[in-house]
Amino acid sequence: MSAVNATSCQYCYIDIDINNHRSKLALAAAFVDATDSRYGFSSKDLRKLGGSELSRVEDLISTDHEWSTKSNDIGIEIRPPTAGNRIIIKLYWDVAPLACENFATLCTNGGTGLGGSSSSKTNNNKKPKPAPIGESGKPLTYRNSTVHRVVPGFIMQGGDFVFGNGSGGESIYNGKKFKDEKSGLALKHDRMGIVSMGNSGKNSNTSQFFITFAKAPQCDGKHVVFGKVISGFEVLHAVEKVGVAEGGGGEPSVPVTITDCGVYNAIDTPGSGYWYDQPDEDSFVGYSPVFMVRPRVVVVAPTQAVYQKFQSAMGSNVTTTSIIVDEQGSDGDVVKQAFHLLESYAADVIVVAPVCASLLCSLELPSSWTEVEGCAEVDLSVQNVVIRAKPVEALTAIRIKSWVGIGTNWQLDGAMM
Repeated sequence: MSAVNATSCQYCYIDIDINNHRSKLALAAAFVDATDSRYGFSSKDLRKLGGSELSRVEDLISTDHEWSTKSNDIGIEIRPPTAGNRIIIKLYWDVAPLACENFATLCTNGGTGLGGSSSSKTNNNKKPKPAPIGESGKPLTYRNSTVHRVVPGFIMQGGDFVFGNGSGGESIYNGKKFKDEKSGLALKHDRMGIVSMGNSGKNSNTSQFFITFAKAPQCDGKHVVFGKVISGFEVLHAVEKVGVAEGGGGEPSVPVTITDCGVYNAIDTPGSGYWYDQPDEDSFVGYSPVFMVRPRVVVVAPTQAVYQKFQSAMGSNVTTTSIIVDEQGSDGDVVKQAFHLLESYAADVIVVAPVCASLLCSLELPSSWTEVEGCAEVDLSVQNVVIRAKPVEALTAIRIKSWVGIGTNWQLDGAMM
């Protein structure tokens, strides 16, 4: 059906929208863009407004005759989602190739989006290439489909783009159900982030899938495991919070939607962030979708106290993990851990405290970062990924030196804009 395979689609991403947050934020952005002169905003861009002005937006839109009706219909959000919305999944092609091909094809808009992710290669003035239509009459894509079941402590389940309620689904194999793969059945649902096929019984796989919130031994041997989440656990936690106990039917308390999906490649696709629909009168839909990146930063610091200084300085504009030198067995362990985080696509940037800089002199980028065909137009070097900076310099250094900062197909969130 497409060129989807283990080489081109080893990793995929899905972007999750909770309670129509993206549409609500887009409405606020459109309001500010259209009424900045009337209400005296300091900018037409919602993202550039300060705290007091943001508070005014909510009050003004509720009393504006034209816009209050729109806000009553969908609600309004003036701030981005706290957890971002991107989940990155590693596919087990060697274990369940049928399930992986099916999932990856549906993530790539039926294979039409294989040439690049929406967040890296969006042409806002042209309609996106439509997904092929399946036997059900529905487009073969997870994009804009619902997550119909969220059970805290258990799973989130989606992929029914036919009916949206868990009663439907369609595979890429001429719409037919496909068989269980024994190697996938043998794997355990032993932790949070296991990705597995939803089914209605033996050999009944279609397009539905689920992701575990915790151990789920009741699914072992009954559902084909075909991947795992490697990034975006904060998004999983956010989804879990809107879940309903199993006895309540499992339908989430607010809408949960897959707003975008595609192939994840290092340097071509940001690993964390959210969508912002910027008003654009030249666009056929009236806005240009922009992916706002929240870089996943690994901080190499001598002590926990220094790491906390980095956290405080960078704030919520990034997500951070640490490598504390004092807690490592040797200098070589620091390099190995940093390399592993890059190789597993769990980080975008490594920020090194100056006192620790010499420890990473021998670090080289994994081949998976430098040998991806058709990747972003960035002349990548170690200096674009491993950045030496003091805590107060870290945000600026990421903006000026890192690949996420110098990329032109997305924007950096918050103060890093």
